[in-house]
Amino acid sequence: MTDRPDTVLTARLETLADVVDVGEGVLPESVTTSVRQVIANATGRLRHGTGFTVVALAGATGSGKSSLFNAIVGEPVAATGVRRPTTAEAQSAVFGDHDADALLDWLGIRHRHRVADAGALDGLVLIDLPDHDSVEVTHRMQVDRFVQIVDLLIWVVDPQKYADQILHERYLAPLAKHADVMVFLLHQSDLLSPGELERLQGDLLRLLDSDGIDDPAILSTSTVSTAGLDQLSELLAQRIAGRRTALDRIDADLVSAVDALQPLRSVRLEPPGSRDVTTLVDGLAEAAGSRGLGDVVGEGYRHRATLRTGWPFTRWIRRLRRNPLSRLTGTDETGKPTAAPIDEARLDLALKSLADEVSEGAPAAWQRKVRRATGSERAELIPAVRAAVTTVVGRGTTEPRWWGAAAVVQSVLGAAALAGAVWLVGLWLLDWLRVPSDSFTPEYRGWPIPTLLVLGGLGAGLIATWVIGLLAAAGSRRRASRIHAAIRDELRRVADEHVIEPTVTAVERWRRLDSELDFVAGRT
Repeated sequence: MTDRPDTVLTARLETLADVVDVGEGVLPESVTTSVRQVIANATGRLRHGTGFTVVALAGATGSGKSSLFNAIVGEPVAATGVRRPTTAEAQSAVFGDHDADALLDWLGIRHRHRVADAGALDGLVLIDLPDHDSVEVTHRMQVDRFVQIVDLLIWVVDPQKYADQILHERYLAPLAKHADVMVFLLHQSDLLSPGELERLQGDLLRLLDSDGIDDPAILSTSTVSTAGLDQLSELLAQRIAGRRTALDRIDADLVSAVDALQPLRSVRLEPPGSRDVTTLVDGLAEAAGSRGLGDVVGEGYRHRATLRTGWPFTRWIRRLRRNPLSRLTGTDETGKPTAAPIDEARLDLALKSLADEVSEGAPAAWQRKVRRATGSERAELIPAVRAAVTTVVGRGTTEPRWWGAAAVVQSVLGAAALAGAVWLVGLWLLDWLRVPSDSFTPEYRGWPIPTLLVLGGLGAGLIATWVIGLLAAAGSRRRASRIHAAIRDELRRVADEHVIEPTVTAVERWRRLDSELDFVAGRT
């Protein structure tokens, strides 16, 4: 016998679960544990539908709840007594020919009685609880558990114990938001005169008001005179007919949970702004040493330019020098960097600075939460920064096209000088051997061709080397500047993906807490 659970109530429970997750680390553990228990209880109750109305009779030793239980059931199911606890374990009575076993299993009730002739109480599951003031700890533990999960609580108080401090401080005051799902029976009214009964009712009303319970439902009952029993049966019949009592109970639980979560409303955070992002990228750039890396790439550019386009007879000297790119953690066989060093201390400082900016003025607990959010992807951030920097630096090892043309020019000039030198040496040998060499010495405008080749090759080579050096120096500066800018661009992308976006998402999520708490409380 089940009705479909309220879909809005289910959505409120789901939202509450999300809110509690957000509150982890901000709220005391006792609060989050308590609220999670509310969610578990409500979810479990909704799983069994609203076809049954679960009502518990709770009271102190000798209050008469077991005799009242028997009176409602119509037969002596529960043992009765006034001097000691007679209900050691909760027992139930199911009204109507319905299968309530699954619900009773969830409630944890073994002792079950069925009332076939239910009448207007069809669908009622009535529970007789142990005494809340029992000397047995297990009895009190049972009461504490059932108080948290039943749909309707009927507090049976007698003229001697209606003002019991334990009752009001341990149970009623914490349940102040549950007035709509509680009924108070001033039982054993047959022992009182009309005047005494009126005075006790007024005193009980005063005590409940001091507990924070607004407009409580109070009935005077007696199993001896049967006074008030018809009113009680009518009240139960109304609650059963409406089939909303379980939902009302959960609604009250949600309102109380929201009250416990009020500290979450203290958060006033702003997502990172453009200045915060720039500061973060600056910090990441410092951690990655982007300026130094740009300079190293520029030096490497010039080093490789000399090796590629320098004067053929002197470029070997450059090979004796170490490639500046080898200052990095590692390079492959082509000279490209395989890893980039990251100053993790500077990186952590950059993350902390961002968190401090975002959480400035927020409570310390929220500041810690923001720090965790900004550093939540730290394990992925460090390799991402390293990979981004390494990729950019790797792109800095590409060769411009003019190097090839310059290398050809230098090779041609070097070859000309070398050819002229070999030619002159050959002529010297011929002259040394006394062999006429005039036929081997063509001239151009009176200058021997071999001499022109040597002088022209050397002179033009020196000039070409000087011009190429100027070009290489300018290219080195441009390459260093471009690498620095490219590293910042890549770090901006990495920062957005691994820090800014998660932080913005978290902050925006936290900023919705007010509206979500209002929704959970049923105020929207």
